[in-house]
Amino acid sequence: MGTNHQVINNQITNQTGSGVTVTAYPDSEKNIIRNNSFANIEGLSIDLNTRHNAGVRDFQRGDGPNPPRDSPNRRLDTANGAINTPEFLSSEFILINGKVNIDGKADPGSEIDIYRVAPNSKQQIDLYPAYSALGEVISRVKTDDKGRFQTTFTNLQPGEMISAIATHPKYGTSEAAANAIIKSVSNSEIQNPQIQNFENPTCTTRPVTPPPVIPEPTPIPEPPKPEPIRLRVPRNIHFALDKDFISPNSGEILDKIAEVMEQYPTIVIELQGHTDSRASDAYNQDLAKRRATNTRNYLIKKGIPPEKMTIRSFGERKLRTEENNRVDYARNRRVEVIFFDVRGIDIEFENQEGDLQIEK
Repeated sequence: MGTNHQVINNQITNQTGSGVTVTAYPDSEKNIIRNNSFANIEGLSIDLNTRHNAGVRDFQRGDGPNPPRDSPNRRLDTANGAINTPEFLSSEFILINGKVNIDGKADPGSEIDIYRVAPNSKQQIDLYPAYSALGEVISRVKTDDKGRFQTTFTNLQPGEMISAIATHPKYGTSEAAANAIIKSVSNSEIQNPQIQNFENPTCTTRPVTPPPVIPEPTPIPEPPKPEPIRLRVPRNIHFALDKDFISPNSGEILDKIAEVMEQYPTIVIELQGHTDSRASDAYNQDLAKRRATNTRNYLIKKGIPPEKMTIRSFGERKLRTEENNRVDYARNRRVEVIFFDVRGIDIEFENQEGDLQIEK
């Protein structure tokens, strides 16, 4: 929500719902979403919600692709001034002599980022079959005064797909365009061939036996999906009542997590801070944030790059157990380590309670 936010230069993966959702509530514009790489998300890479779609699900998952609009009132109703999604002039572009020309249209005055798109997750295919996660920016072009844009690529191959987003200095960034696929001349049908009438000639020679048909080579099967990484590593640490420092026992657990992250460089983590339900919500939010921050700082000292770790503070909003006794309170005072692998490989992990700090 709001105006003048920037989401840039991020790697956004394993999202349930949209990659980035911007909601017009009460209004929003000039939100810039560029140079991000998306993978294994279950919705659109970028989703601009309308003012009427402001429920919890709409904030978390977006409200789906917006149709093209030209109403003068559209700027007031949808996120980022309802900037229209770029449209390719065709869903297929032909590669000729190693070159492919891309044409499209968008709002005049906007700048177009063209992306090579990443493979879809199954959920995204089911929800939005014409869309894929934005992978990497491969070109940036400007529209002319009529909103047309054009560029030529020499680094695309048949079968690859592309998408695009538009960014306007007054309104912000659009949703992503529907996919277009790159094809070669050999796998494209020739449209409207020129058919001429000829007389059939009279055969004057003996028929020749046609050469034997050479069978097509057996296609090489795709390699199997890698087996999930099975990590015997804890996924949480615990804290004393009203404390945010790392205990020696918790430090030993974080040492194991650091070893795993060094062994598997593609792993990134999210550190989620939690408290028990005592004290005010604002106090618990701050305490949970300090716990997550101290956990991150500990791992940084162990050599884990800071860009591989993000923190979130939930306070008392996600209690792990009902608080019937002191042990339950101790279980809720925790930081949970959520593992992601940027290649999309599943990771198994274990809860542990070896460092519970039960109040006296």
